[in-house]
Amino acid sequence: MRRLVILALIVLSAALVTACQPAVTTPTGYKPLLTGLVDKGSETAYHKGQPYPVVDLSNVTTDAGAFGGVVVNQTWSQLEPSQETFDFTALDASLASVTAYNAQHLSAPLGVRLRVFGAYAAPDWAKTLDGTPITLPPHLPSNTGGTLGQWWKPGYRIAWAGLQQALAARYDSSPVLNEVAVSSCATLTAEPFVMAPSTISAAIADGWTTAAQQTCLDGALSDYTPWTRTAIYYPVNPLPGDPAITTEVMQRCANSTTSGGPWCILANNALSPTSATTDRSAPVYAEMSTLSNSNPTATPIALQMNGPDNSTYCAAIGVAVNHRAQSVELWPAVPGQPGFITVPLVTLEAWSSALKTGIPPTC
Repeated sequence: MRRLVILALIVLSAALVTACQPAVTTPTGYKPLLTGLVDKGSETAYHKGQPYPVVDLSNVTTDAGAFGGVVVNQTWSQLEPSQETFDFTALDASLASVTAYNAQHLSAPLGVRLRVFGAYAAPDWAKTLDGTPITLPPHLPSNTGGTLGQWWKPGYRIAWAGLQQALAARYDSSPVLNEVAVSSCATLTAEPFVMAPSTISAAIADGWTTAAQQTCLDGALSDYTPWTRTAIYYPVNPLPGDPAITTEVMQRCANSTTSGGPWCILANNALSPTSATTDRSAPVYAEMSTLSNSNPTATPIALQMNGPDNSTYCAAIGVAVNHRAQSVELWPAVPGQPGFITVPLVTLEAWSSALKTGIPPTC
């Protein structure tokens, strides 16, 4: 009996140590970060080359209380159909929908993470700013392929920064918008470091180099400088051809506010039970730990599940907790996979609590 009591005390002590990890300090003037679970939302519109509709809150309404946030997705082409002419109709409606939801759920309001897709979803005028667009075959399910602008060149980069300027001018003070995802330099999804081999081959013919990509990725922090009250969520992966660039960008992100830049969240969109060990993203998680351990109160971390297979979610939440993640995006249903939709509410609440307390869930 005494041995069991001692073991129980050891487990409890470990849990208390984890739960007492230093909290991230919100810089003066910034809104709070999203915490707990976040509904990733559907990417269908992007893959079909369509504008995003008003955000669908039906899933989180069913699981009210388990989610702390929702992603509002938009495409560059719907926000800026012609250069410096903006259409914020759908985005305004989505934020108004979340505001109305919060008025009905005062004990469990939602925050918003804005994610703007460029890449294939950039407007045609932007794709021609620096030369002939790059034509690519399909790479993703339900994606018919398409064209990309020369994203590493000045014209395109200036135009993208101009979009951020316009968005920040309108929404940086919005109380419901907590975070903005970084998608500068993106060529496939909304993740700047994810590049298909065929994309690299085609871009090299137009003068692309890994050095040019590094300059673009570093410049993303400047692109989002207009966001002075809203944290930016920067998803990183090992960069094909030179993974050391990822480490350099992560360090810039972690030190952004001390150098006068925006408040930068270290993020990764490939969370799984093996992310920190055998997965190709393991170096990213190792660097997250290094940066967080060196300055835990100034290094926010947020993650996204690598897919809709909810059988891996509990173990992955444990990985997130061990890396001090404030939030984790869960996938909704996709064809053949239910995502978080079939996960019981009590389980979702336990995962959300694990992220907030720093105590890994029991799986």
